[in-house]
Amino acid sequence: MGPAPGQPVEAEEFHVAVTFRKDGPAVTGTWTDGAVALEKFLGFVGSHGSMAGVTITLWAEAGGVREPLRTWTKDGGLVIHREA
Repeated sequence: MGPAPGQPVEAEEFHVAVTFRKDGPAVTGTWTDGAVALEKFLGFVGSHGSMAGVTITLWAEAGGVREPLRTWTKDGGLVIHREA
């Protein structure tokens, strides 16, 4: 189990995934620097976040376990699960 909500996540890798429809194809990227991954996440929100059906997620991975940090959808806006 990860840190308590609101606590920073110690991660080995950070992943960003952009899906264009539920269970559809995705564009993904992986970075070791959380700041770079967050910048990419925000870039995707800017370029694709207004499209219906798009979900953009920033994940942290440590020990082979992925945990969502932030999610964006057009209808739901930004959801912060944990700070990076």
